[in-house]
Amino acid sequence: MSWLATGLLGGFVGLDATSFPQIMISRPVVAGVLTGVLFGRPAEGLALGFLVEAFSLIILPIGAARYPESGTATVAAAAAYLAATPPGLQAGALLLALTFALGWERIGGQTVVLQRQINGRRLTRGGPLAAEVLERRHLGAMTLDFVRGGLVAAIGGLAGYGLLRVLAPFWSLPHPLTLAILGIAAAGMLGTAVPLFGAGRSARVSLIAGVLVGVVLVLAVR
Repeated sequence: MSWLATGLLGGFVGLDATSFPQIMISRPVVAGVLTGVLFGRPAEGLALGFLVEAFSLIILPIGAARYPESGTATVAAAAAYLAATPPGLQAGALLLALTFALGWERIGGQTVVLQRQINGRRLTRGGPLAAEVLERRHLGAMTLDFVRGGLVAAIGGLAGYGLLRVLAPFWSLPHPLTLAILGIAAAGMLGTAVPLFGAGRSARVSLIAGVLVGVVLVLAVR
């Protein structure tokens, strides 16, 4: 049932990214928390979601640009991590899950491109469309987006679960060192995103606030 719920959540997250309703549940930090809630471990879902979010802030999904789909990838990676590990922060598995999410979001992005191509062909088929036909095709495109997001999340979750079960036992770096690697990586990515928040004092305040939130998060779930 957890994997079915993961697929349904992935469908809503994929739908939210562009189609409807765009209420920000497709942001990695939110998607991670929601996945954690499904597995009864929201704090660990938040930790992974925050890390993926740090890598995603510099990506601006503008217009028809091609970009990785971080929301469904976060659902997949968080589900894989939570299914493959016992309760409590497992730093090595968390780093592996983050790496998987960054790779899987590229695959998710390719499915978005494929869907756009399908939507374009459906829209132009048959010449000028009546309003009722256009509405049905619009709803059909949204349904396809939901199914696509669900499959990306569920298949990715199962694939990530298998990889973590195989690779996590071989992780040998100490827990504190692994946490430090994660913290440095997140801080570095947040630093590159500072210009997006504006120049001058506001940018510095945003950076400091982000670093403080990250430190508090690590200490809270450690």
